[in-house]
Amino acid sequence: MKRILINITGCICLSLTFSAVTYGQRSDVGVLSYNVLHGFLGDQSLQRKYAKWVKKMDVDIVLYQELNDFVQKDLQDLALGYGHLHSVLLNQESGHDATHPIGITSRFPISNVEMYLDSMWHGYIYAKVGGVHCFTTHLAPFTLQDRYRDLTRILAHARTIPPNECILIAGDFNALSEVDSSMYGSELLAALEKIEGRLEPKSGTPIVKNRIIYRRNLNEGQIDYSVMRLIKDAGFLDSYYVHNATFKNSAPTKGYMKTDSKPKRIDYIWVNPTLAGKMYEADIVQNELTDVLSDHYPMLIRFKMD
Repeated sequence: MKRILINITGCICLSLTFSAVTYGQRSDVGVLSYNVLHGFLGDQSLQRKYAKWVKKMDVDIVLYQELNDFVQKDLQDLALGYGHLHSVLLNQESGHDATHPIGITSRFPISNVEMYLDSMWHGYIYAKVGGVHCFTTHLAPFTLQDRYRDLTRILAHARTIPPNECILIAGDFNALSEVDSSMYGSELLAALEKIEGRLEPKSGTPIVKNRIIYRRNLNEGQIDYSVMRLIKDAGFLDSYYVHNATFKNSAPTKGYMKTDSKPKRIDYIWVNPTLAGKMYEADIVQNELTDVLSDHYPMLIRFKMD
């Protein structure tokens, strides 16, 4: 698998002369993870509303999925709108033929950046940000086998980090968690059965890159929970349920809900026990703005660093 190390002093990361030293290391840190629906569908008005909201939310790190059609300058400009001076983007500029780029912006410098895409659907970015080892990813959309493969690679990387360090793995996992199984009944299974084995369009569809792809998301005819069980068995904690007891869906949002939509939780921030011990808040942020910004709701955590 191709391994790309990024020198953050280069063009891939925004670094202004006043730098992050202006902000210093804050003890309270907020992290947002967000699938922004094909780069907010290119809607500049939505992007401005979003930037204003993120600035008010006062988060320090944003982990993105689906920055479609974004180039590095686009991400830098968006980030400046909410006070982040640093950004990285997995796209063609960084040597990756990504149809759905992923990225990171931060109030803090971004270091030790590694990007992976080879033999993965959307790849992942690893970076050290504000004292936290951050992974942002967007797991394979069409098959259980590919999601399992993608996450296995990320977890192998995470195992190289000392467990006493703070680690998080965030993004759109396209996978369901067993803890939510009581919310997923026969209607969801029937909906999944209806599209199981379906041939995805291949001509002119960038995400499938002209490959013949059949949907394979069920596990022996049942709803699959094995992908999220894999990360749980690796010792990571589902941050949402560290601080919440009731289900919230992360997709689709109210603005994208159809009559046959089945609310699901497929967006997560998983944290290791070291980081979980520092957390004081976790949420899936649902409000009038996030109802329409994307077809996914953003995931938020806050914690105190020593």
